[in-house]
Amino acid sequence: MTQVKNNYLFNFAASYEGGGYKRLCAFLREFNSQGGAFFILHPNCKSLANQFDKNIYFFIKQTKLRRLINDCGYLSRINHDLKNIDLYYSYGIPIYFKVAKINWFHISNILPLTPQNIPMSLLDQIKMRILGGRIRRNFVNANVISAESNFSLSLIDKSLKKKLFLSPNGADDELSSLKEGKLHKKIDIAVVVGTYRYKAILESFFVFEYLRQTQCPNLKLVIIGPAQDIPKKVSLNDNVLVTGALHRADVINYLKKSKYYISTTYIENSYNAASEGIFLARESYISDIEPHKELLSNTCYKKVNIPRLSRKILHVQKSDLSNISIKSWQNVISETISKINEALKATSVDEEI
Repeated sequence: MTQVKNNYLFNFAASYEGGGYKRLCAFLREFNSQGGAFFILHPNCKSLANQFDKNIYFFIKQTKLRRLINDCGYLSRINHDLKNIDLYYSYGIPIYFKVAKINWFHISNILPLTPQNIPMSLLDQIKMRILGGRIRRNFVNANVISAESNFSLSLIDKSLKKKLFLSPNGADDELSSLKEGKLHKKIDIAVVVGTYRYKAILESFFVFEYLRQTQCPNLKLVIIGPAQDIPKKVSLNDNVLVTGALHRADVINYLKKSKYYISTTYIENSYNAASEGIFLARESYISDIEPHKELLSNTCYKKVNIPRLSRKILHVQKSDLSNISIKSWQNVISETISKINEALKATSVDEEI
């Protein structure tokens, strides 16, 4: 098999959209520039192989049944072919056995590890409960456990504290927006990104109606994501456009044009979506949850009451964001590599002892 300079295996087989796709592209780009690494990807990501051709790829697609009864069954074969891998990095897929010298589990979705009081369908609740049990049982196989917010890390058993590592998403688009030093031309739209039930779309609609009544009478609401979980009273409203799923570049363009970004989500692993929204829209109304407050810890915001909402919402102006702490993807990956080297060094010392 063709060799790569980095003896690392990254498993993004279950991630081909959203924040996972964003992290995947950043890792592919960075390790490709450093001589390549091994990546397990979903077939929907095949086009990326041509862009980053110094990496070596394994394309895996598992049916829902296969994931239930033999999740990660493909990994033994890949591990046998590669032999003596230094790092196995798993994005959201439980580490069922020790694959490499260093085994790194990244929490991609915090729902499996949270109390079951988040708005979800019964089927999703069952799926999250099963996945949560698998993740917890297999923490023992991980040398490093990372997540994208301190809130997510706080949900992990304190006995694992020495394994924990904060690894937020990079914010290259947001940093570019700060460097531009000027606002894009805004139009009368408010944007919501994501339509899962825990995103609380009806509450986002209430925020939109409040803004339309009090600040911008011509305002329209753009909801980006599949329509099936959007209440009919929202999706059929004449002032609402539901776009369906969009390519990332199109999402960014909508946010750049928007006067308002709205997020009433009940829970997030990362502040990634909110970060994009607050930096690109003129002003934002986001839920009062821990990852959002982590993002805004060094900036000014207000807690406001919105009619028909039982919880307060955080209101932030883009003009107040100059002191906010965000990182580029290059910085995030540099920190990842430093942690890998530290863990490998510790493993070598243990072996000598």
